[in-house]
Amino acid sequence: MDRSELIEEARVAFVSRFGHEPEVVGVAPGRVELLGNHTDYNEGFVLTSAIDRGIAIAGCAREVPSARVTSLDQEGTVTFDPSAPSKDPNATWSDYVKGVVDELNKAGATIGGFDALIASNVPSGAGVSSSAALEVATAQLVLSLYPHRLMVDAMGLAKLCQRAENNFVGAPVGVLDQFSSIFGQAGHALFLDCRTLEHRTVRLPADRARILIADSGVKHALALGGGYRERRAQCEEAARWFAARYPNDGIKTLRDVTPEMLEASEGKLEATLAKRARHIVYENMRVKMGAEALQGGNIAAFGEMMSNTHESIRRFFENSAPEVDALVEIAQEQRGVYGAKLSGGGWGGSAVILHEPDITEDLCAALADGYRQRFDRDATLLPTVAAQGAESRRFDDPL
Repeated sequence: MDRSELIEEARVAFVSRFGHEPEVVGVAPGRVELLGNHTDYNEGFVLTSAIDRGIAIAGCAREVPSARVTSLDQEGTVTFDPSAPSKDPNATWSDYVKGVVDELNKAGATIGGFDALIASNVPSGAGVSSSAALEVATAQLVLSLYPHRLMVDAMGLAKLCQRAENNFVGAPVGVLDQFSSIFGQAGHALFLDCRTLEHRTVRLPADRARILIADSGVKHALALGGGYRERRAQCEEAARWFAARYPNDGIKTLRDVTPEMLEASEGKLEATLAKRARHIVYENMRVKMGAEALQGGNIAAFGEMMSNTHESIRRFFENSAPEVDALVEIAQEQRGVYGAKLSGGGWGGSAVILHEPDITEDLCAALADGYRQRFDRDATLLPTVAAQGAESRRFDDPL
């Protein structure tokens, strides 16, 4: 299902649920992290890509100051006051919508009533950032319905959606996911400096490299913990240790720690913190080297860095899962695979596999068979490419 088909699915379902046509659709893609695992909140570097799967929210304004939101993937309709959204423990999925509305209100917008229906072809809990896609699609929708209430640029919108997940949902995520969903470009990866927010595109042509997302079916839930908060706290504690040891070097996060500092800390820094720091310090180096490799057209070298990253994830950051490790291992054994690694926060989710375009069918068959043999269940395999970022469309505009 391509973007236009997803939008049409949302429109038809909206008419079925609410009895009239929607005015606007907000659409936003999921993302896949190619390099830069957990480097974002350490103010490091990331290589990411929007994918051609995502979320579309069809909607229209209401004169009544009340919002009604429903989803094809969820039961029932959630109704709330857009001027004062509150959490609902029985419909936690709606917190992502409410959080965006709440942050828009804080930023000076006045969001009135609206009806909205969510359609998705990106799996939740799979490490491809369905939550950020929902946040960004919501922002696209409501800012289109109330276009003159708030002026915000693209990076400002990414940060606003990040705050929605931090403050309302309660997940301590960085800005990577929202940035990827908004800034994605077809046929390109995105390089992001998470401290300065400087960014650039790097070619990732579909005629040379395709992306396969292999969803293990093991769900992660960052808002509920799942080790994410612990890893973030460990990284912050390690950074404080280096800052105390090197008081004149301006160390604020692990982004500022050099490999020389890291190696000099051996036997001095607590063992678990040393492992976390080792992953982040060298992961930042891999991201910069990977961007150079892609820029030079050396996709094989880039793929090798992806595989090296997964080994670091497994050994030092310890945020993978046996199911994801198995998918990576099976993929790495196949002809035409450049590299494979965990994508996303971890403790489940997906492997991202970069491969030659002509092996997609054989690769999917090998992964399906191998995963079923090991775990007696199926992985969900999602062939994709680097895709365009978020947008809004009016249904009465010509295509």
